[in-house]
Amino acid sequence: MTIQPYLFFDGRCEEAIEFYRTALGADVTMLLRFKDSPDPAMVAPGTEDKVMHASLRVGDATVLVSDGRCGGRPSFQGFALSLTVPDETEAERRFASLGRGGEVQMPLTKTFFSPRFGMVADRFGVSWMVYVTPRSETLARQFEGKVQDAVATLERLGDADWKKVTQAEKWTVGVTAHHLAGALEAVATMVETMAAGQPLSFRLDMLDDMNARHAKEYANCTKAETLELLRRGAAVAAARVRALSDEDLAKSGPLGPGGPPMTVEALIAAGLLGHIDDHFGSIRRTVGH
Repeated sequence: MTIQPYLFFDGRCEEAIEFYRTALGADVTMLLRFKDSPDPAMVAPGTEDKVMHASLRVGDATVLVSDGRCGGRPSFQGFALSLTVPDETEAERRFASLGRGGEVQMPLTKTFFSPRFGMVADRFGVSWMVYVTPRSETLARQFEGKVQDAVATLERLGDADWKKVTQAEKWTVGVTAHHLAGALEAVATMVETMAAGQPLSFRLDMLDDMNARHAKEYANCTKAETLELLRRGAAVAAARVRALSDEDLAKSGPLGPGGPPMTVEALIAAGLLGHIDDHFGSIRRTVGH
């Protein structure tokens, strides 16, 4: 099923389409006028050139519009359209464009759920909520997308694939996947600790020994237990990333005693996003799919 907003401009649809082209970069993907109807009974006198139905593409969304009964009195009450943009500069631009000839209901401001949020009614009376996705939400979605791809890769593997040895890690595919899956919650804890301003106990000089011990202990790990571990660790990691503010992401600290300094965001990029790319890229090269 699909739910789409359908706006009736009661005779001002053509004007609204041009407005949204300018304000939002909307593309008209379909437009049907009343005179195009095969049923003459549907065409009231004077409405021949009015818009019976049109489809607008705005980013990834589709908005349907019409002149409706062409009475000249559009009314939009009890709802608002939410416009999500990637950054504050884009929010300022779109908010100003939508507000030309309209009314600001809530100025753009920083809130607890977004670095920029505001509400404005455009010149037709349609209410818009302009919202900037927090950086942490963007990172969490990127991470979840990579996890979905990783799960799909594991589900396709047969027994022979599971036992193949990767060129990069020199481990079996199963051990490589289990290593990544088991590391997610540990990295998420490191992210949370650094964001809280606390020192990390992680030591880079112990990493090789830890990995070698893991490879030995989980040499016979199964695909089922690895998938369960991956899903569980990913859920924990995504939740902890989402809980971070932009200020948290900008915090920095050394990666363990004597380790190089890095920001929380850089730790997420390397320890979660990059970690998946590295190991599952190696797995895909090894198994050939």
